[in-house]
Amino acid sequence: MTEIMTSFASDLADTEILNQASNLPKAPLSVDASQVPLVGGTDPAYGEVRWRTLINGSVDTPRDMVLGIAEFEAGGRLLPHRHAPAEFYFGIEGSGTVTIDGEAHHISPGVAIYVPGNAEHGVVAGLEGLRFTYGFPNGQFEDIEYHFSAQG
Repeated sequence: MTEIMTSFASDLADTEILNQASNLPKAPLSVDASQVPLVGGTDPAYGEVRWRTLINGSVDTPRDMVLGIAEFEAGGRLLPHRHAPAEFYFGIEGSGTVTIDGEAHHISPGVAIYVPGNAEHGVVAGLEGLRFTYGFPNGQFEDIEYHFSAQG
């Protein structure tokens, strides 16, 4: 299998990130998702998913985890990929299908999904779109290497 390696972090370079949690001077007690920029959705290598990274570390502001919200329009996709750390999804709005190592799982509000480390997984949103929280046991989102499966 051929893989395409990319990082979501490159998309952040062109966005205003002053409200990113990693740029706050001290560990916040809360982060308002509406104040964090929505990024992504423009690189065909990984699909149409957009996201808001709410909790994220940096060299100056270390964190113990990454937390964000992924957002999809109707039929939007996050193409099949792998990464070393495990991940969780927790549905908050809409519905869709998360495929993990070839097995389809329904996601909707209140449904939690565990994605083991290095498991191939992808997402397709339903007709009403999809929003879910995601999280990693990593200090920085930028350190997570995504390996996208070849499409075709």
